[in-house]
Amino acid sequence: MTLDRDIVTLARRIQCESGDTIPFQQAWLTAARELGGLPVHTMTAEERIPLRIQYTAESDAAARSAVSGDTHGLGLDHCSDNQRAFRALLALALFNENVYSGPTARWGYAVVASYDPVMSPRRDHLVMVAERAPENVATRLLATKGADSRGIPGLRHEVSYTCHGQRSLCLRHLPTGALLTITGDPAGCQRGNRRSRVPLHSYLTVDYDLTGHERRALASVPPISRDATTLLAGLVSRYNLVDRRGRWATSLSWDPLQRPAVDRRIRHGAVRRLWGAEDSWTFRWTGYPEPYDLALALTHREAGIRGAGFTRHGDAFRVALGAATLELCDGKG
Repeated sequence: MTLDRDIVTLARRIQCESGDTIPFQQAWLTAARELGGLPVHTMTAEERIPLRIQYTAESDAAARSAVSGDTHGLGLDHCSDNQRAFRALLALALFNENVYSGPTARWGYAVVASYDPVMSPRRDHLVMVAERAPENVATRLLATKGADSRGIPGLRHEVSYTCHGQRSLCLRHLPTGALLTITGDPAGCQRGNRRSRVPLHSYLTVDYDLTGHERRALASVPPISRDATTLLAGLVSRYNLVDRRGRWATSLSWDPLQRPAVDRRIRHGAVRRLWGAEDSWTFRWTGYPEPYDLALALTHREAGIRGAGFTRHGDAFRVALGAATLELCDGKG
């Protein structure tokens, strides 16, 4: 395998540059760690924290809040079933817009890509770091009073607070009980002061039950199987990842690796459509990222979903996990 050869080549170089003072086995371990050849689950939490940061661009404090001794891998998918279900629903809001006329496209959240948020997924909590304008991001997401309200059905303002001089909004999804924080604080700190249950805008708070409109909106979402839920939730956790070796990136608004070949394929205006049912889902879009990049991110040895793999079918890539599949296709469809 190419990876095995690369590890051996780098190990020999390390050994040679040390004047043969480093044993080959030690050099091999160093090379394997550098090239992503070591299983992540064999690493200590202290080793996984900086590795996670290389992919997510989180602050050290945020990554430390997400990775502990019992965390699976880099912690991108290690969460409760309720948190995973919420992330899958959030994916239907993040990855649908423009020509798609399905119910979740009207939730109006795809525009969040323009804020380039950093996702900090944790065990029972999703933190979204939007340093430029956390309140603006929340406005796209939260329902307000009135018949023309948009937003994620059932998401409510729970409390706002200030930490490290930055505003944070803690949101609760009523159907799942899942927690989402949108913050301007890179550390994603939860110990803020000046806490208030009264939002700045007319968002619905946790004191308001589901509205009839929200119940109908949730009922219009097709059933999602367990494995498909993991795949869709994985899209959210990998919303803005960059491969530490510079081979792929998943940003929806630009190419962090600034590859000319990627920029040439971008058309005017992004179109995104993520839809399906049960075990079968398709994500078709124009704009960033490339389908191959997203397939690599979802199945990557270090940063991917454990057990997921992909195959290529022409210009499309099929990511599979158990019985579930997610087709990644370029174009409007």
